[in-house]
Amino acid sequence: MNNGLYTRLAVMNIKKNKQFYLPYLLTGILTVAMFYIMWTLKENEGLDRLRGASSVKMILDLGTVVIGIFAVIFLFYTNSFIIKRRKKELGVYNILGMEKKHLAKVLFCETLFTAALAVGGGLIAGVLFNKLMCMLLYRMMGYDAGIDFYISNGGLAASGILFGFIYATTLLYNLIQIKLANPIELLHGGNVGEREPKTKILMTVVGIAAIGVGYYIAITTENPLQALMLFFVAVVLVIVGTYSLFTAGSIALLKLLRKNKKFYYKAKHFPAVSFMIYRMKQNAVGLANICILSTMVLIMVSTTVSMFFGVGDEMKNRYPNDICVTVSYKRADADFASADKIVEDTVAECGRAVINKQEYTGLNFMAAEIDGTLRVSSEYINTNYDGMTAIEVMTRDMYEKLSGEAAPELADDEILLFSTDKSEKTEFVINDRSFSIKETGSWTMEEDRFISSIVKQIYYVIVNDDSRLDVFYQMQKEAYAERASEYEYQINLDIDGSEEEKSACGDLVAENLRLWRQAQNEDSGVEYVYSECRQSNADEFQAIYGGFLFIGLFLGGMFLMITVLIIFYKQISEGYDDRERFGIMEKVGMSNAEVKATIRSQIIIVFFLPLITASIHVAAAFPMVRRLLNIMYLTNVSLFVLCVIGTILMFAIIYLVVFLVTSKTYYRIVGNQIS
Repeated sequence: MNNGLYTRLAVMNIKKNKQFYLPYLLTGILTVAMFYIMWTLKENEGLDRLRGASSVKMILDLGTVVIGIFAVIFLFYTNSFIIKRRKKELGVYNILGMEKKHLAKVLFCETLFTAALAVGGGLIAGVLFNKLMCMLLYRMMGYDAGIDFYISNGGLAASGILFGFIYATTLLYNLIQIKLANPIELLHGGNVGEREPKTKILMTVVGIAAIGVGYYIAITTENPLQALMLFFVAVVLVIVGTYSLFTAGSIALLKLLRKNKKFYYKAKHFPAVSFMIYRMKQNAVGLANICILSTMVLIMVSTTVSMFFGVGDEMKNRYPNDICVTVSYKRADADFASADKIVEDTVAECGRAVINKQEYTGLNFMAAEIDGTLRVSSEYINTNYDGMTAIEVMTRDMYEKLSGEAAPELADDEILLFSTDKSEKTEFVINDRSFSIKETGSWTMEEDRFISSIVKQIYYVIVNDDSRLDVFYQMQKEAYAERASEYEYQINLDIDGSEEEKSACGDLVAENLRLWRQAQNEDSGVEYVYSECRQSNADEFQAIYGGFLFIGLFLGGMFLMITVLIIFYKQISEGYDDRERFGIMEKVGMSNAEVKATIRSQIIIVFFLPLITASIHVAAAFPMVRRLLNIMYLTNVSLFVLCVIGTILMFAIIYLVVFLVTSKTYYRIVGNQIS
């Protein structure tokens, strides 16, 4: 056969099937453009001049990987739908005399054309819109800088390689489908999966159990660090449960409805239930995909939006004062006054006045609380996140200075014990060592209020003097070795002045302390000096959380696009599957109004089931996501609630618009068979 014939056939086939290929091409173009833009943004040299650049680039790297993974999954999924709808057409070509090698050449030309249009168009769109996306990213990060027009050779190459591989893989899949099928199978390929599926009790039970366990983990996990460890487990369980329930559970439910004669033998229920049972095996996967993608959009957008708009609270939690200084010493009796003098002299040098100041000397380390006993061991800390507690040990004099209250005299093995939640303990046991509690109470240092939302409990252990403080120091030193804590001297102060003046003062404090640390000899016992300024780090916080918002909206838009396309193809697929059935139902006695009522109820049930399930998933995930946000310094629950509700409402509106638009396509296809 003439090679030009293959080309003409390929072009003709694409034009003839434009309702399938046009959305496929547009999605390919958008996906390529998004991948190129994300790749180019992470190469942006302008970001290197911004505080927090490494964190922002790490976020963009993650976005590039996610887009690449979903591009492979989604384009392959869409291609499999198209080739299934076209099997009948290819079967006709085969019967009319075209050999399978000729069909392979036609498919090769079609894939080459679609790949060229998608990759070429996507790269052009990516190059054109890259500057706009960069401006948006800069705006979200609060970064004011010029943007030059830039074409990334690395982005062009990576996009060409990735999407060339994807389209080559889809071609290989299509050729295998044609190779293994005979002409009769090709003619009936669009109707594969019409046999009534069996009720899979085991899969239904697995689905219920998986979702139940996933929900249980999300709702009951209290500790944010443990939530971080278990989040991926809960996500996998919910995904497995969703696919199992949509695939097997939906069939079991429909068959139960069919057994209910009062429900089943009604004009609007009988055909809808029957059709859905016979088609649920292939229909369920699409519904589950829509549900999972919708859940991802809702959680991703709501969390990143709440983090962005809660940046003020997050800054306050991370930096409770304008300037926070920590000096680590190896000895409890070290000279703390010299570091304090550096800070005071520097603040005075900057012309700033101290509004509020707090000094604290003590020992901080972590322990795991198991059955009422505190275990100071790396083994327990690494495995028992739910029981993780913070221990802060200080002398009686220091407690009186911080609290403003008198403390009683203590014997060697006596302590005062305070905690964030009033402790009822009569004995304080660390490993095998017991300390008698003379007095208990509820107390939280102001700078520890954020930490108290992460750990199970903060215990404040008050001892008589430095010698007793050393007992706890040696105890945790033996347990943690090189990971053990040292004595800490903390200075927290607020100063007057503008944001810029406070930032300049904070930077000078950090520099002077660095020089002071370099001048210290080994006898001083100084381990390290760490100084932070809230105003100096404001730009970094804005950049990081702005980057999170950008990636959340960017990926949320991609997942929404994928969701819309899956819905569109699903409506077309169901329209072609249903039109002959509804035509037959009308011929055997159903009125036109009854047929349309059946169509309407079926579409509404199937269409909105994923949205309802996704909303339930989000509600169940809310407690765990809220605790994860604590790690990101966001403790404003009301803000997160508003963002979640707002995101669900916005998504529901978009979902409704998609429903109205795509349902018209379904009605148009089905309407050709009914009067």
